[in-house]
Amino acid sequence: MDFFYQLNLAAFVLVNGSMVYRQYRQDKRAEFSEKIQDSDAENDTADEGRSTSKSSTVASASSAKQFTNIFFPVYVLVWGADWLQGPFIYVLYKDEKKLPEEIVARLFTTGFLAGAVSALFVGSLADRFGRKNACLAYCAITSLSCLSVLSNNISVLFAGRALGGLGTTLMYTVFEAWMVTEYNQRGLERTRLKLSSIFGRMITLSSVVAVLAGLVGQVFVSWTKTNCAPFVASICCLAPASFIIASKWSENYGDSGSNPKEKKDSLKLLLGVDKQVLTLGLTSCCFEGSMYLFIFFWSPALKSSHLLAHQHSALPFGIIFASFMGAMMLGSMLFTKILTDKRWMTCRELLQTVVVLASGSLLFTIFFRSEWITFWLFCLFELCVGMYFPAMGYQKGKVVGDGERAHIYGLLRIPFNIFVVVALSLTKEGDAYRETIFMTCSGLLLVVGAVVEVFLHD
Repeated sequence: MDFFYQLNLAAFVLVNGSMVYRQYRQDKRAEFSEKIQDSDAENDTADEGRSTSKSSTVASASSAKQFTNIFFPVYVLVWGADWLQGPFIYVLYKDEKKLPEEIVARLFTTGFLAGAVSALFVGSLADRFGRKNACLAYCAITSLSCLSVLSNNISVLFAGRALGGLGTTLMYTVFEAWMVTEYNQRGLERTRLKLSSIFGRMITLSSVVAVLAGLVGQVFVSWTKTNCAPFVASICCLAPASFIIASKWSENYGDSGSNPKEKKDSLKLLLGVDKQVLTLGLTSCCFEGSMYLFIFFWSPALKSSHLLAHQHSALPFGIIFASFMGAMMLGSMLFTKILTDKRWMTCRELLQTVVVLASGSLLFTIFFRSEWITFWLFCLFELCVGMYFPAMGYQKGKVVGDGERAHIYGLLRIPFNIFVVVALSLTKEGDAYRETIFMTCSGLLLVVGAVVEVFLHD
């Protein structure tokens, strides 16, 4: 069966590589066209103005290059540290440490609960004491969380999961907040480095790093014969990230002088006065909640299908995880192709399609127990994840105002954390409960699809 998973991973690599190359060629052609237009515009200006413009352009280009050189290496290292842990955390607790399913579920629940609680205050503390300091805090907190898995003491393991939940909230808020503020302070909107292109590059890099992290993690586990190895490797990623942040990044803070009326309007949006924000909140809760439950249940689901096929060899979780990330990367590129290049449908229609496809992918795993089919359905779900995040980001960008954007984004993470906590707190051993979870998530996603159709506007 290892060959089957290796073959699928190779297929994802080839398809994604082809799409990346085509996108690269397209971007180069667009850049060349822009240079021609800029040259024509400069020829129409006076000599003095042209000289000033050229000098300003060179300075801006230098600033943009410096910005990308200090941000993207940190981004890659931080996400690499996170992705290294993902495929192995369940098997570490369940198989290596021999913990019962209920205890494993409580460990996961602790992480999500810590994430929900910390979402209430992390953003405001980062704004007050500095985003750079918050990023350094993330590196320290996540390193401690990784070290906790070296212990067999159950109290240490629970403390480690709580730190992991806090670290996840920091990762999803403070790095992006620092990046956007630094971008604006440097005035990079005047350069060819557009904020939208940075976000696009972040998604692509995250997917590539996830694939590589899955493979590297699998190699480390094979060499060391322990699932703790990828967590130690995560610390090795966070150490250079901390050094770059401490030595190269400047500090920036939140805006404490936001318009009171804008804050009031944003809170009204959050409370559901605006049906579109309420719809986005429901979509985020159900889809992202289903995604995190999938993270918990995909390993035992594949193991169950593996055993039903009378296969008793260990599954290559790193290669499987890398394939999932390849599917997610393909989804993110399909989003760009469908919405930007071809414009085959609106973002609302795409979001609705993604939600319905994700619902079907979870539902059919209950009826088709073949290991191959289960794996492919899980890949379809990950492809939906790759299209969901940019689609949801675009929709939230249209509906939520800038003044309280980070605050509301953070608060929108609370419902799905609670959703996951409740589901995991009821976890039982065996296939029946896992199938109930998948069926429930599938039904909720169908409801979300209908709500998006009625209340979300283009």
